Amino acid sequence: MNNPFRYRPSPLMAALAAETVRSIAADPVLDGVFSQGKMLGILIHSKGWTVAYSGKRIPAAAGISLPVPSIAGGVPAMTSEYADVPFAPPVYDVSGGFFAQKEKEISQLTARIASLGEGHEEASRLKLERAMLSVKLQKWTFSQYRLLNALGEEKSVLDIFAAKGVLPPAAAGDCAAPKLLQHAYLNGLEPLEIGEFWYGTPPFGPVRATGRFYPACSWKCGPILNFMLQGLDVPSGAISHAEPSVVLEDEWIVVADKPSGMPAVPGLDGLESLQEWLSARCAPGGEIFQVHRLDQDTSGLMVFAKSRRVQAELQRQFEERTVEKTYVAVVDASGGVASTEGILNMPLAPDHEDKPRQKVDSLQGKPAVTGYRFASGIEAVRIFSHFGLDPSSPESRALGLRAVVFHPQTGRSHQIRVHSAHHIGLGSPITGDTLYGGASGLGPLSSRRLCLHAAGLSFTHPVSGENIGLTRL
Repeated sequence: MNNPFRYRPSPLMAALAAETVRSIAADPVLDGVFSQGKMLGILIHSKGWTVAYSGKRIPAAAGISLPVPSIAGGVPAMTSEYADVPFAPPVYDVSGGFFAQKEKEISQLTARIASLGEGHEEASRLKLERAMLSVKLQKWTFSQYRLLNALGEEKSVLDIFAAKGVLPPAAAGDCAAPKLLQHAYLNGLEPLEIGEFWYGTPPFGPVRATGRFYPACSWKCGPILNFMLQGLDVPSGAISHAEPSVVLEDEWIVVADKPSGMPAVPGLDGLESLQEWLSARCAPGGEIFQVHRLDQDTSGLMVFAKSRRVQAELQRQFEERTVEKTYVAVVDASGGVASTEGILNMPLAPDHEDKPRQKVDSLQGKPAVTGYRFASGIEAVRIFSHFGLDPSSPESRALGLRAVVFHPQTGRSHQIRVHSAHHIGLGSPITGDTLYGGASGLGPLSSRRLCLHAAGLSFTHPVSGENIGLTRL
């Protein structure tokens, strides 16, 4: 079973997702239901495959009753007729019974409050009554979501989050992945591979595009899936990497070429970081100090300081944007409509509901500016070659792969990755990017790394004052 938080879909999973997208698009009813934007999931299991959608059951008022899989005799193949789509049922159906009765009571209270108007003494009392009723209903509902794992254990969503000392977020348990695993356990199916992908109009903030795969969210699904996956053989998701190399070193600084898959600084996962590796080799008994960041999956040049004073001077240069940074990448440009070159100006903020991903946020985001140009000729060949790719191969042409040179003017987390993948940016996720849709349908490329490399770094030496310009490609 693959890790739903870090994976690249197999060719079979990619093909099933593409067939699902085609089938939904061909059916006016299903397309009407999902076209506003919905995360879908597929579970390949011991008797075939099953589809699920995130969110509560589509109400009957929508004019459609989505069927559930027929386990006897296996799962039917997807067709363009929605009646044959094997959708997994909800973990708990809140469309009727006690839940519907209490929701009606809450709605009646809301109507009564509105009729009394703001400031009315009775309205204030009714608001408190409504809030208490809503909290009780929410706790009761989450206690009804009884989830299973591969060990045969059962826990409610309420208990799973209570172990972390928090209440479940809204709609916890209604995402595609928990529905699929619950369906498998209830019907004696062995989960083999899971994947989640988007269908419909992308939202403004998060990176989403139809047919592209995204990992399960850590905020809502993290605790749930960590319980439901117990008893399955799930890989950790850690990536092996090459050995780093020292590019420049003197008594004040050290510049290294970080391999993809190696953390830049120590983290909670216990993996050796570049900072620790350099400390052991370049400052025995001393310390190496972080100056800037690179994502774990991004390779390339990083500068570290050998003293706090030098660290402060180098960080000042990064903060004042006097450091010139050049990145190279290979992107899936099949759906992009960007000009040959330009400036991407899209403020970014952490997606607190989906860590560690970032999102475009015009209200609370921090300024993020990236210059780009699509490479051509020998330069493009060199960039493809750096990532072990051939631009003339049938696969590269089929995927619309193109080489890009990026010049970030700011240094926000995941800046290049989001600016490249977002539909108001390049609309072209970086090849191999498991977070932002660049690992979808890669076929033989599915085992490859994130194709993003910090190739150039230019700064002023913090002590000598000379200009240091380094390139590694």
